[in-house]
Formats: sequence, structure tokens, C-alpha cells
Amino acid sequence: MAHPFEKMFDKALKKSTEDDNYVLAVAEMLQEKGYSGTEIATVLNKLQKSLIDLKEAEIVALAYEEFKQYLED
Repeated sequence: MAHPFEKMFDKALKKSTEDDNYVLAVAEMLQEKGYSGTEIATVLNKLQKSLIDLKEAEIVALAYEEFKQYLED
């Protein structure tokens, strides 16, 4: 069974471009609502590894890397 965040990230991924990364925006919104940053990052990483389309995988990878930096600051 897929993690509930995956559906949200999939929906955001469909709207995302290289310039507008809605996946990152959803990740940040989830953290602002109080969800665990570690859990969000784990789902992003798992999603990125499961994607076949290289462009989509790159968008999620960028969101994952930026979100991890956000957690470290």
C-alpha cells in the first residue's frame, strides 16, 4: 500500500516543471503542518527511486535534495 504522501507528490509532479517544482512545495507544506521531515524525505527518496521517467525522477530528486538541506538548516 502506498504512503498517503505519495498521492500528493504524484499530483504535484504532474504540474511540476524544471522551473516550478511543486513536489518541493508540497513537502514544505507537509512539514509546516507538523509532519515529520524525516518521513517526508524518506517518501520523496523512495518515490524518486521508483520512477521510470528520467525527467520526473530528476524533479523529485531535486525536491529531495533541497528538502534535505532545509532539514539540516
